[in-house]
Amino acid sequence: MSVTAVGPAVALDGPLPVAPPQSLLNTPGIVVAEDATRVLNGANVWMYPTGCSELWEPCSDGTFRVKSDESTMLVPRFDAFVVYKSVTCSTFGMADVEELARRAERVLDATLSAGVERALAAGVDGSSNPFFADANVVDVTPTPGTAVSPRVGVSALEEAIGNTCRQGLLHLTPAVIAGLPAPLREGATLATANGTPIASGMGYQGVEVTGEADTTEDWVFATGGVQVYLGPVQMTTVKESMDRSVNEVTFRAEKYVLAVWDGIDNDELAAAAVLVDWAL
Repeated sequence: MSVTAVGPAVALDGPLPVAPPQSLLNTPGIVVAEDATRVLNGANVWMYPTGCSELWEPCSDGTFRVKSDESTMLVPRFDAFVVYKSVTCSTFGMADVEELARRAERVLDATLSAGVERALAAGVDGSSNPFFADANVVDVTPTPGTAVSPRVGVSALEEAIGNTCRQGLLHLTPAVIAGLPAPLREGATLATANGTPIASGMGYQGVEVTGEADTTEDWVFATGGVQVYLGPVQMTTVKESMDRSVNEVTFRAEKYVLAVWDGIDNDELAAAAVLVDWAL
């Protein structure tokens, strides 16, 4: 009788972390620079004039016929923030300590967009950057406090974008997108029937505007354009990472990010928000 022996378990790598394909940073035109340096000091952003174009009748009576010149040029301040991922492991029996650093960097690459999305939607502790859900947010939920279906929610956001007379960007959670009747694609980009690009953001999940959303509810947003400047990856060294008292090493991979966005309001930098129940 033959016997099959089973030897010791081998060490295998787990599945490689992969960035979501429809995330904010994978939306064409969002990432302006991937090795930015100077702009990471912060920027006073000179926005384009708000509002739509006006109409005027050249044959109307009067020598000095009045044209409305009302418009606002916002100059908000944006400062850089850091998205990072750390990893800690014992050094006992570890042949390649710096493999830990490479693992932290791979996870940072895969989850970077979610970090940027979270910073844009909910803000960063200690930062004064404008963010989608700040005090200027415009709640366009048809009946405030009552969540609507994904289809109605997206329509409300499209209406808010339409008031700007220019293209906007929708920031939706994956669950809300899955609840839409038929999300469209324009090339590799998700878009509405109007062609408005959609960023499917895991970083938008759990962001609150007013009150606490129920289990199947998400706040989702509409803005004008978004521009993101990414700094190079920075990694702690082995010397910085090693704690010899417990024989552990902690590597930290991080990127500085400057994320700039435009709003949908004529008087202040504001995002439109709607409460969606993706179970409807």
